[in-house]
Amino acid sequence: MTTVQKIRNNFKNSIILSGGYTLERAENDLASSMADLIAFGRGFLANPDFVSRLKNKEKLNPISIDTFYTPYEKGYTDYPALVD
Repeated sequence: MTTVQKIRNNFKNSIILSGGYTLERAENDLASSMADLIAFGRGFLANPDFVSRLKNKEKLNPISIDTFYTPYEKGYTDYPALVD
């Protein structure tokens, strides 16, 4: 039994999981009731149209961790969005 399974078995309130989630993994954990919500931190930072990409099962931009949380625009405003 995994740590998450142990927590789920003993904790009956809402559980939010995060950490390197793909759409498929998120859907599986939600469907199996391992989580009530999934947080997508890095994926959201790297994709200005993150929700649309997940809905349409589009490829996500690669993440550049070196540009996260810097005082410069690189990594915040220059990730490309898909054009409809």
